[in-house]
Amino acid sequence: MQYFQELKAHNKLLYRSVAIFCGFTLFLSLLGHQITPFFLWAMFSENEQPKYEQEIIDIKINGKPFNYTQELIDANRHIVIGTLHYYYDMKTGSNIDPNRQFFKDKLGNHYKTIQPAIERLTNDATHYKTYENWLHRYLERSTHQSIQTLEIGVQTWQYTPDGKLNYLNSKPLLSYGL
Repeated sequence: MQYFQELKAHNKLLYRSVAIFCGFTLFLSLLGHQITPFFLWAMFSENEQPKYEQEIIDIKINGKPFNYTQELIDANRHIVIGTLHYYYDMKTGSNIDPNRQFFKDKLGNHYKTIQPAIERLTNDATHYKTYENWLHRYLERSTHQSIQTLEIGVQTWQYTPDGKLNYLNSKPLLSYGL
C-alpha cells in the first residue's frame, strides 16, 4: 500500500493508470480470463501428478549409442529432444500435432474460427518423412559426422518404492537409412 500512496503523491495520473490496470487485471482474473503474456498464471499453477514411469529417448548413430547429453550443445540437444517428443506424441497418438488438441481444449467453440490456420501451422502424418529427413541433416551438422544409419527408440523406466530405476522396455520410434 505504501507504493500506491507514494505513487499518488508523486504522480496522480500514473497512480490512476496503475490502479485501473491492477483492478482490471484482478477483475479479469476473477472471471477466469488471462491477459498479456506476462500474466499467464496457469503456466505456473497446473497440477502435476507424480510420474512413476519415465520415458527416455535412445539414439544410435551408425549402429553406436549416441550420448546426446554429452555430445550436443544445449541448444541443439533441446531442439532434437523437443522435436522428437512431439514426433513421439504424434506417432503414439492420433497422428496429429498435440498443439491442435491444445488449441481445441483452450478455445472450445471458438476453435472452428481459426481451425484452417491451425491446420496449416501444425503437422500431421504427411509430415513424418520431411521431419525424418530434417532430423538426419540436423544431426549430421550438429555432430560433424556423416550419418549412414539413425535409430531412435524410447526406453521406459520405472521407479521402485525405494527410489531406484528399473528398465522396463524399449520401443523403436524412428529408423533412417536401414
